[in-house]
Amino acid sequence: MRPTGWLIVLIVFAAVVFLTRPCIRRSRMARWRRQRFAHRGLHDLEAGVVENTLQAFEAACRAGYGIELDIQFSRDMQVVVFHDDDLQRLCGDSRRVFDCTLQQLEAFPLAGVKDARIPTLREVLDLVNGRAPLLIELKSGPRNAQLCQALVEHLKGYRGAYVVESFNPLIVGWFRRHAPEVVRGQLVCPMHNYIAKASRVSALFMSGLMLNCIGRPDFVAYDANAPRFFAPHLQRFLYRTPMAAWTVRTDAMEALVVRRGEMSIFERIRP
Repeated sequence: MRPTGWLIVLIVFAAVVFLTRPCIRRSRMARWRRQRFAHRGLHDLEAGVVENTLQAFEAACRAGYGIELDIQFSRDMQVVVFHDDDLQRLCGDSRRVFDCTLQQLEAFPLAGVKDARIPTLREVLDLVNGRAPLLIELKSGPRNAQLCQALVEHLKGYRGAYVVESFNPLIVGWFRRHAPEVVRGQLVCPMHNYIAKASRVSALFMSGLMLNCIGRPDFVAYDANAPRFFAPHLQRFLYRTPMAAWTVRTDAMEALVVRRGEMSIFERIRP
């Protein structure tokens, strides 16, 4: 190869490293190695326990698992615990969560289960009270900076262990700038999952973790069920980035994740 060719290769490699490199303070992640998180709490709809409810979180605490949960704003800027952007799947209502007040949201029985309702983050923190480590995903919406600040305010004085994560690199970047003491993670999935909400270029950059330069995450949470997904391998082998796998649903996948020393975000896996 000619000298100019080697120079181009070197420049491209340096650019990739700059864009994809995570945070280098791996000591912050030592205590989270092999931590198991019940995905949206320890839920089982067949048993009447709905995801992201106080019942699911209490079950996870009693079983000795960590808890993964999702937060977003209601219309009146209350931090609620709910995964989907809209209410269709669990409530049979087409409205978005952000279009409803807290009072309206609390009136919906989730998945037809009488005592299951959408909780606030404050209720969840009061319930868990440090009994289980928390993995808190911030959903991207119209008030991202305010949601980040609201989470920080909620966690002031909270004595339990927690980390945060988001698919939105700008949210991860907010914590890097404004709350660097909080352990932060970048969620990632294959490119085709981003296409509906982003341009092809944006989807390529996000799926390739080429926006790590914004947030410099402490860990990467990747889709463990996606075939031929290159970005997690790059993080794992080039940087030795601490990793979290979602959503783990089989014993074989759980064994692989544990063997790698990664965090497991699981459903329906038992010891």
